Amino acid sequence: QFSMNWFKPFYTFDNGGYLTYQGYLDYAFDMDTHGNPGRTSSGGAMFNGLYYHTDRYAIGYGLKYFDNVYGTEDGFLDATGFGHYISATYKF
Repeated sequence: QFSMNWFKPFYTFDNGGYLTYQGYLDYAFDMDTHGNPGRTSSGGAMFNGLYYHTDRYAIGYGLKYFDNVYGTEDGFLDATGFGHYISATYKF
């Protein structure tokens, strides 16, 4: 499996808040399927998000693309496509 993640602030506001580009990439390959129906030998997911951060909270939007995610084959489940995510987080 290959995995990586990123978190890059790219704009800071006068009030101390900042915008970030953050996300991750996960890709699994050479998965041994043992002839299991509905399985593939590779697949992955990539998430890209834009978030506004302050000292106490973060809000943002992310878009995930997935292709045969976790070795699941299209047709068996919907394993390829896009997902939209809206997040509101409180920081303790």
